[in-house]
Parts: sequence; structure tokens; C-alpha cells
Amino acid sequence: MTVRATIALARRFLFGGRRVSVFSRRTRGGVIGVGLSLIPLVVVLQVADGMIAGITTRYLETGSYHIQGISRSPGAFDGLDSSLASARSVDGVRLVVAERQGIGLAAGADTRTAVTIRAVEPDLYARDPGLRRYLEVRSGAWDLDSPDSIVVGEYVARRLDVTVGDTVRILTARQLASGRFLPRSSSFVVRGIVSAGYADLDRLWVFIPFDRGTAILPEESSRLIVGVKMDSPLDLPNPIFSSRARADRERAQAALTELRTLFGDRFRVVTWFESNRAQFMSFKTTKDLLVFIMVLIVVVAAVNISSTLVMLVLEKQEEIAVLKSMGASPGAIRRVFIVCGFVLGTLGAAVGLSVGLLVAVNINEVLYGIEWVLNASASAARWIIAPLVDLPGGTIELLSPEFYIEHIPIAIRFADVLLVAFLTILLSTAAAWFPAQRASRIRPLEVLRKH
Repeated sequence: MTVRATIALARRFLFGGRRVSVFSRRTRGGVIGVGLSLIPLVVVLQVADGMIAGITTRYLETGSYHIQGISRSPGAFDGLDSSLASARSVDGVRLVVAERQGIGLAAGADTRTAVTIRAVEPDLYARDPGLRRYLEVRSGAWDLDSPDSIVVGEYVARRLDVTVGDTVRILTARQLASGRFLPRSSSFVVRGIVSAGYADLDRLWVFIPFDRGTAILPEESSRLIVGVKMDSPLDLPNPIFSSRARADRERAQAALTELRTLFGDRFRVVTWFESNRAQFMSFKTTKDLLVFIMVLIVVVAAVNISSTLVMLVLEKQEEIAVLKSMGASPGAIRRVFIVCGFVLGTLGAAVGLSVGLLVAVNINEVLYGIEWVLNASASAARWIIAPLVDLPGGTIELLSPEFYIEHIPIAIRFADVLLVAFLTILLSTAAAWFPAQRASRIRPLEVLRKH
């Protein structure tokens, strides 16, 4: 049997002849089953990648830097300027800054909250494009030019109930030789309110000038950090974004090695992944588990194609018997049904990938729409039932900004899409083997005698 004849027979079996048969409905069922199983897989792949990339880049650009040199002792201040200048000359390094970090207690007019004090260079926001991109000034301006200036995170501002122009007191404590603590209160004026768009990252941040921070933060309970920004931070060793060009990875590794040699024993040098290893591995593991569950759904849908083709074989026994009595070999009949599985898998993959990509690209709008419908329904329910039952108020948030980024960045990775399509078609074709084998073993005389 020729290839053309094989395809023609597969088309007839799947879609019927001149009139649409019951098999057309079963064919549609198989295609829809595969398509529906692919939609969540594609959405999970793209959204999880976007979520992980969005959170990771925010950590890199606003929190951990690309590489950190963390002081091992108070003596790290000696020769700091020369260390910064030497680090800036390393190939691949874009920016090198000093920062002192510590903890304290921030107080507004009526409330207090613990904060992470970040003493940075006043012009950091102007010098660092990555920081400007991911740390949005929600109110006021980034202004640390005067010693009493402070820029606070949005969560801290809400917690303290302060706005631009209000006074905030920062309480720090220095440990005396006797072991007792000597508190110190410093007053600052709020110049700006900022947000990284991810509350878990910037929940406790306040920024003050570097020199003022050095004065009020005790050496024994704070740390000096040399923050390094690279041209290609994702080329640094990590298991999340590992599909990089070998030459770029080697260049990043060489820069990391040179920085570790440069800083010596005074600083402990760590990459962005090493500084938050547990959290990043948690993201990766969660994504892998979700993808595994979605793959199981696709496998079940592919197996469903096998049952669809088994029913097809039972319904087409007479036609298969006629074909075999006319000289069609068992191998030719087998190939017809394998082509049927291939066609069903291809159509299902086309439908599932198209709808899945459409949903993934517009996932933010989809989530906002679902939230709007849920909140409108809840408001209507409260209005109707209010005379009878006192229902709690509030709004429904599918992805609370307390735990997720406010806007999910989506960048379609077509290599993943093509891999999903290939594996789906392969599974569907493989699932057709059993019914194809069954069809090839039909005995024409027995079938024709029954009919």
C-alpha cells in the first residue's frame, strides 16, 4: 500500500466519507482531550518560568546584587576604596558599590515596626539601571543627598502610616563591653516611598545615606557589603538558568574567580544564587512538580487516543476485512492506524498549544478578569444575603502581592513549546500501536462470515 493510500484510508477512518459518521464525533473527542490536557501544561510552563524569572531578577537587581562580597570582620573597611576600584576593572563587571546593612526599629507617630536598614551611596539609583527598572518610586523621589533623608518601602510606609515629608525615628543598639546594650535614636525625613513589586522581598527595607548608616549602625551587629553587578548575571553558576553559551559561562566564572582572589580573606564572595539558594531551589522544585502533574494529564489524554482507536477498529472491522481480502498486508493496516494516532496527536497538539499560548500571553488580564468576576459575584451575594447573614467584606486576590509579584512577565520559550508538541505527538503515535496491532490481526473470513 502506498503512502498516499495509507493517508487516504486514515482520513476516511477518522473523518468519514461523504457523510459525517459517529466516528467524526469520537475523533473530535480525542483531539479535544489532548488539546485540553495541553492547555494547563503550556500555561504552567510559561507562567512558572515568567514568575521565577520575574522574582529572580528582582532579587538580583534590587536585593542581593549579582555578586556580593560580605565582610568577615570590621577591618574590611580598611582599603575599601582601593578594593572597589580594583573590582571595577574586572572584565564583565558593570557596577561596584558599597552598602552597609543592619536591623533596627522604625517608629512613626503611633506605630513601630522592625526594618532592614540599607545604607547605600546617595547616587545609587541614578547609577544602577537595574535598580531603577525594578524598584519603582511610588511617591516622592529617590533623594538621599542630606544626612537626615530616608527612602522607605511601601509596606513599611503603610505600617507606620507615613507619607513623604513625615518624620521617622530609627532605633539602633550598640553593645557595650559589659554586655549591655546602648540604644540610639536617629530622626529622618521621608523623601520617597518605593516598591519592588514583590512584598516578600522589600517588606522591611528602608534606605539611608551610606555615611549616616556607617555612623548609626554598630559594627558588631551590621555587615559591610560590596555589591557587584555583572554584564550577564545569569551566566554565573546556577541550576535554574543553565542553558547558556559555554563561552559566556566561562567568562562569568573567570570574573567570579578574579573577584574572590581580589577580595581575599576580608570578604566572603557569594553569587546571587548562593545567597538565596533555598528559595530559588524551592521555586525550581515547585515548577518541576507542577510540570510533572501536567505531564501525567497529557499521558492520560494520549492513552485516551488508544481507546478511541480501539473503538474505531471495532466499528471498521468489515472494511478492514475487505481490505485484507483484497491483498492489504497486516503491516499496511497497522500503518493506517498508526497514522490515525499521529493525526489525532498533531491536531490535539495544535489546538492545545494555540489556546495555551493565548492564555499564557494574556495571563495577567485573565487573572484580573477572574478576580473581577469573583469580586462582583461576592459583592452581589453580600448585597442579597446582607439582611439575613453578616458576611465578611474584603476583596478576593488570586495572586496576593504579599506572596507573588504584582505583574507576571511572560516570554515565550519556543524551544519548550516545540518539545511539548513533539512529545505529545510521539505519545499519541505510540498509543496507537496497540489498536493498530489489533487491526492487523483481524481475520477476513471470520469477520465476513459474521456479516
